[in-house]
Amino acid sequence: MTELKARDFYVAFKKAAETLLVNKDEINALNVFPVPDGDTGSNMTSGMLEACEWLDRVKNKDKIKDIMKNMRDGLLMGARGNSGVILSQIFRGFTEVLENKESVTTKDFIEALKNAKEVAYHAVIKPVEGTMLTLIRKLAERAENELSNIDDFEEFMDKLYEISEEIVEETPKYLKKLRDANVVDAGAKGVSYIVKGFRDAIKGDTEVNLKEIESASAEEIKEIAYEEIKFQYCTECVLKLHDPEISKENIDKIRAFLEELGDSIVLVHQGEFLKTHVHTNRPGKVFEEFLEYGELYKVKVDNMKVQHEHVVESTIENSAKNNEEEVEFESNNENWGIVTVSPGEGLTKIFKSLGVDAVIFGGQTMNPSVKDFMDAIEKLPQKKILILPNNPNIILTAEKVADMIEDREILVIKTKYIQEGVAALLAFDDNMDYDELKESIESEISGVVPIQVTYAIRDSEIAGEKIKKDEYLVFVGKELKAHSFDLNEAVLKVLKDQINDGYEIMTIFYGQDIELKTAELIANELMEEFPDLEVEIHNGGQPHYPLLISLE
Repeated sequence: MTELKARDFYVAFKKAAETLLVNKDEINALNVFPVPDGDTGSNMTSGMLEACEWLDRVKNKDKIKDIMKNMRDGLLMGARGNSGVILSQIFRGFTEVLENKESVTTKDFIEALKNAKEVAYHAVIKPVEGTMLTLIRKLAERAENELSNIDDFEEFMDKLYEISEEIVEETPKYLKKLRDANVVDAGAKGVSYIVKGFRDAIKGDTEVNLKEIESASAEEIKEIAYEEIKFQYCTECVLKLHDPEISKENIDKIRAFLEELGDSIVLVHQGEFLKTHVHTNRPGKVFEEFLEYGELYKVKVDNMKVQHEHVVESTIENSAKNNEEEVEFESNNENWGIVTVSPGEGLTKIFKSLGVDAVIFGGQTMNPSVKDFMDAIEKLPQKKILILPNNPNIILTAEKVADMIEDREILVIKTKYIQEGVAALLAFDDNMDYDELKESIESEISGVVPIQVTYAIRDSEIAGEKIKKDEYLVFVGKELKAHSFDLNEAVLKVLKDQINDGYEIMTIFYGQDIELKTAELIANELMEEFPDLEVEIHNGGQPHYPLLISLE
């Protein structure tokens, strides 16, 4: 086969979508950049499947122009997340080169890859190497250098897929996070699967079944390395322009506006539509700005700190779920209202017993939104509010709440761990003013050593330590101190080292994955070796962390 016709592309694209769909969960599980939200495979698949529906609408499937246009437009409309938008731009560049041809040669295919690279890189304001952008760039370069003399498409696609897999394996060279997690880039792997689908169809595997493939849930990605997130909301918008011939001056103006508002920006003008992807803390401002230029066609806001998706359609007001049933209210203090975050029922009861007025359910993998905090604060009678976020990924949200509320005095203590939140409440005095209370609490939490016990969901590397899947990981603060398949062995090693430094009080909060007797065994062994050690054990009920321990 030395030429591809319109129907060849129709079948090859659908085969590529099937191949991506079959491997979606593998791609999701690879997703560690920029945040471990496990959705790259889902986002890329969403665009491919939408494009398949658009391809099915083409009346004359022998007309390559119509096939290319619907492939391109369908991908844009179905694109989700950064990876989905970039994939749509790869295909935009690819199809623009081919849409006016009657048939396509391997040389045409190479030119299309080169343009795909140009368009994709142009769409991303700050390209990151080691991603799908690197794959399409190097794929185009190597295809031109190594495959230009091959006319037969079967041989060409075989070699093209081999090259794509080689490039995927190289992605960790560019990104430290990939090296540390011992994985390849998820988006690059997804594009490689698309190349594989094209190859398989061109070599004769033309049966495609998209409807009966079971869509299994992606492997849960648990955050084992702490990462502060500067911009919380992944915001996407498709705008139907008042003027499809929007000027370059206005495009540059919009781009500058987005750069001031956030990062991870993709801005695409395609026909009568303008599509953007941006990570920001003010998604509403994006939509307001875009309304100056047209009609909102599609909008979506995801809270990136939540590992399972919270998809928003049509308005910002729907972006935060109604948490009224999940927020426990009780006015305990006259002057200061206390709002804190708790990941477990047992911890919630402890916080309430220590005088917290409003407890918002959340934490690791389920971070509350600004609206959740605002709703909680609005229902409290006090004019002064103390917020304890108890998680590094919630601090920024709490600070944004403080910036937004003008009619109350808001004190945010940057508690990164549940243990610090408990210690803060022990130092709380309702009669103190802002500065006194801040100094008192910060002094108290500075003497607490927070220890977190979780487990690895894949082979990885953390701080030079080789980690095996299912090993228990013991962190002291942010630092990995031990890992082992034996929970007691790992925890006792760390605790003994810490207690030897002079700590005298230990509090254990055991999670939903273990029983009380496990915590008691650890406590008993330590008290035998350290008879002056005071120990308290509480049922925290938290997920993902079998043990949360504090030393004082």
